[in-house]
Amino acid sequence: MTFSIRKRIDEQFPATLIDISHVECFSKLGIGLIHVKNNEMKNYLANKVGKISLSPQDSSAMISFTTTFEYVSYIVLDTTNVKDDIEWPTSEEIIKRWIEVYSGEKPRSCDQVDIQFPNIYRIVTSSLEQLQHVMDNEDFGVQQLCARVYLGADCGHIENLSRSATEDELRTAISNAVGEKDDISKLSLYIQLNKQTHNVCVIATNKARKWSTKIIYYKGNPISAAESLTRSLLVHSNSEIFNINDIISHDMFAGKVKLTKCRGNDFILEVLDKEVYDKCLKRKALRIDEKLLLSMEIYTPYSDPSDSEIDADTWYKREMFRYKADIMQFVSNPEHKIFRFKWNPQIWLEQFKRVVHTNQNPKSMDGSLEQQKASPDEMRHRLRVTIMLNTIATIRKKSYVIDNREIKLNLDPNMKTIIYNHQSKLKEGGPMPLKKTPFAKTKVEVVNEDCLIVYKNFIDRGKKPLLLNMASATSPGGGYRKGDGAQEENLFRRSDYLRSLDIGLDEFIEDSSDRSHCSSTCDLDSYFDSRRMYPMDEYGAIYTSDLTFFRQPEKTGYAFMEEPLNNVCSLAIAAYRDPKLDGNMLAPKYAVGLRKKIENMFSIAYHH
Repeated sequence: MTFSIRKRIDEQFPATLIDISHVECFSKLGIGLIHVKNNEMKNYLANKVGKISLSPQDSSAMISFTTTFEYVSYIVLDTTNVKDDIEWPTSEEIIKRWIEVYSGEKPRSCDQVDIQFPNIYRIVTSSLEQLQHVMDNEDFGVQQLCARVYLGADCGHIENLSRSATEDELRTAISNAVGEKDDISKLSLYIQLNKQTHNVCVIATNKARKWSTKIIYYKGNPISAAESLTRSLLVHSNSEIFNINDIISHDMFAGKVKLTKCRGNDFILEVLDKEVYDKCLKRKALRIDEKLLLSMEIYTPYSDPSDSEIDADTWYKREMFRYKADIMQFVSNPEHKIFRFKWNPQIWLEQFKRVVHTNQNPKSMDGSLEQQKASPDEMRHRLRVTIMLNTIATIRKKSYVIDNREIKLNLDPNMKTIIYNHQSKLKEGGPMPLKKTPFAKTKVEVVNEDCLIVYKNFIDRGKKPLLLNMASATSPGGGYRKGDGAQEENLFRRSDYLRSLDIGLDEFIEDSSDRSHCSSTCDLDSYFDSRRMYPMDEYGAIYTSDLTFFRQPEKTGYAFMEEPLNNVCSLAIAAYRDPKLDGNMLAPKYAVGLRKKIENMFSIAYHH
């Protein structure tokens, strides 16, 4: 290389203009020292020439001339087995450790590349002697983390990759683009994918540097490098009433932001200054006045929950495990992102089937550390809580989307709920209304089918069916709040049934049901204290009219129905819990009691 550089300069410039006395090359660093006779020649190369190609026939390899020495490298801290809440070393701590390891002068600067990649630092040095020490050992430790120095590397970014993208696939694509048959080593090409934003940071040295000048084809689609990432904030307001100009002009933004999109309580700001951007993301919240509070986070096309699905990246793999299996920690915050994601039944079903497979083959569990710690039963409960949260979101929106078609929900604001207990009387006594039995026989069918599908079949045949909710006697909806899996809980996940039975959610859901008690005088008492609905009487029941069902069975992934089923009537009545048995039969006491429950069920059904 020394000979090639000297020959090129000698051929390009006469000795009277540039007279070289000595050339030193440091190929691994990609730099060299050219000694000329005087400052005039030095300044001519640096200021007049600037750069020339190494070969007249090939302009891909360039020689740049400068009188000052600033060498840019990148330090990458290993992220293997690192916790999400880690506090990465500061730039000052990196510099201090650099001086301890490599001696010599202090680096000119050291900064995190981007807040999305807090483990990557750009370091600028000016000591050739120090760089030679680095070449001898490019790895060092800092705060129990392993650090790798990429000397003289280039840094580039790829934005908004698909959710399915992987670092290995990108390595293959970049290696192919620069003409390498085999994947380039991680020591020359470092690739880091941020799985939340789907942005990529690429650190390239040696032959991998050429990637930024090439068109990269990933899964048949061209992608290109960017020197820096677009800095955008997704800002959410706690109020629908705000003046965007008051927000943009706030001192926090230092006049360095502009509005790019506004929708409801959310808007997107492009930030023109890295320091302002980093400050906003670290602070996360901003109060404009006593009423207006803003929350701020990184915006990408995937970061707006309204445009994203509930999938492994947004929820199932990691985020879901930050919470207990209980809807109550979410319902008081209607702006939580889980209520804004789109529903994908196939993805949910895939996650649910994986739990079944894991239960049968415990060693097959992969995924995040949180997933591996959770038992299959805990996983099932969390997955069912997830669908319930999406059902609550659907009830609040009064609509859902199938194949880009919005389906409106006609939730009846006049839903009726009637509580029956030991005091209730359906009708005043009198002569038997029927002299003759209207039907010769009663037909009983036992069908292995979803109860709502059977209900719909009766509707289609012109019948007036009543849906039996085999309910919990003590808790509205049984264990639906925590993701239990029995029939009552399944009904809650597929409808607006919670509006009727769960008085504890009235303050969080609009248009809760009108509730009344059937009294001993056959009247409906609307002043009845609904908090006394539970526990249900031993022979009691709760009748609900005008329910709306909008989801298919669990085996479909709780897919939305093409057409909601309106005006569904249901009767909640509880069987005995763990009754005593006499052989394979109910003990006489429970057999008589169960018969009474069944009689009441048919009496109420006939009454309505």
